[in-house]
Amino acid sequence: MNSIESLKLDFNSQIKDLGRIHNQKIFDDCVYVGSGDSFVAGLIAEYLTNKCRCYSPSDLVNSTLSDGKTYCFISVTGKTKANIELARRAKKSGLRTAAVTANEKSKLAQVCDQVIPLNITRVKTPTAGFRTFVANVITCLQLLGMNLPNKFDHWHKNATGISSKISESLILPDNVLYMLGNNLLYPIALYASFQMSEFFGTIAVAHKLEEFCHSPIFGLKKSHSVWILGQNEKIYSSRIEGLGVRSSYIELYNSDVLSQVFQSIFLVQNLALQLAKRYGYTELQYLVKQDILRVSSDLIYDV
Repeated sequence: MNSIESLKLDFNSQIKDLGRIHNQKIFDDCVYVGSGDSFVAGLIAEYLTNKCRCYSPSDLVNSTLSDGKTYCFISVTGKTKANIELARRAKKSGLRTAAVTANEKSKLAQVCDQVIPLNITRVKTPTAGFRTFVANVITCLQLLGMNLPNKFDHWHKNATGISSKISESLILPDNVLYMLGNNLLYPIALYASFQMSEFFGTIAVAHKLEEFCHSPIFGLKKSHSVWILGQNEKIYSSRIEGLGVRSSYIELYNSDVLSQVFQSIFLVQNLALQLAKRYGYTELQYLVKQDILRVSSDLIYDV
């Protein structure tokens, strides 16, 4: 089974597990710390609950840690060097630490005071997979006391239908791709940019839609592409198209924020799979680039 087929299996089978994730409220507030997809999961919790802040570990390297806060590290593998080093520093400072991880025997788990296992059945994928990301989002929200309705099947079906329709209108960019979203859709845009890079080797850069218009927009070239994840904000796409830049608009407005979040996540996941099928990709491009992958792993992981 190739790497993209394994992720397709992961996408289609994750629903049976997501509704089984149950975590008690542990934090009244906390600081979530994570990198990559894990950072996005914590950032979604920050936007949805206003009971936490989320940072990349690199944001906190030279910062004074907040007294009285629990620092909760999100890491599927528990092997990210920056997380482990910061967790040690936090613990040495007398702060409470916790780890959300699928690897309860990892160095991160050993360092932290408390381990919250990622209660999800792992399937064999070359990456952490789709389901572990969604499980991280669910876990981060539940730990802050948010009750989630078991509507994952409904959200998954809606997202699959919408993404299948719009994928035909999207074109894989030959050059830089800007992924834009305001408010809660910014972390979704960030997640989408990671998927585009890993699936297709695309240079994908996420920005808050409003902030993009303040400065990065002046770096736009006609060879660039812009995808906007919007909430009744199609005017932005139309104006960018007027500059001669290819712009695609994906309407994600939903009056129910939980529906918006989870449908958007599933939509991004299926869009990547649909585009891979349409363009004939069978392997994740980051796996093909072994030299880059080795550098990435050497810099990120504590092995």
